[in-house]
Amino acid sequence: MHPLTCVIMMSKDENEIQNLEEEVFKTLSHQMRRDILRFIGEERGAKFSEIKRAIGIEESASLSYHLNALAPLLTHKDDTYHLSELGKDAYSLMNKMTSYAASAAILGVLNRKLGATIIANALLWATALMTLVVIEGPLDFMTVLIFAGLFNVSNMILYSVSTYARPHTQG
Repeated sequence: MHPLTCVIMMSKDENEIQNLEEEVFKTLSHQMRRDILRFIGEERGAKFSEIKRAIGIEESASLSYHLNALAPLLTHKDDTYHLSELGKDAYSLMNKMTSYAASAAILGVLNRKLGATIIANALLWATALMTLVVIEGPLDFMTVLIFAGLFNVSNMILYSVSTYARPHTQG
């Protein structure tokens, strides 16, 4: 085969891949289509009427339109829609993104509340120490040393959590 023919064929294949990528992302940009894909993925297949009812689409034509848009991600056999291999990958990606977003939200809350948590931790240890002094009287050196060690361990744990909760920057 002539080298120029190989370059043209490679360029054609790259174009097809890029077009498919654009088509898939455009398709997934619509919330209703993501809902349809999620429902079919969770159910491991669904009939038209099941999808219509579950997603809450009133117009059959509207559902048909969205199912046609999802064509590269679905197969249709025996009146049942299933995820194609590409659809399974898209469904998996959506699930990972949902999981990632939930984790990021939890870490965001943790990071915002960390200062208050560190202060509360110090106050808790100070209260415990003062309560012990009131109940037991003056503390011996070993008791104070144990409290200081536990206080340091709890602060190291908080520091580790804060390090993990900080947004990671690349570069």
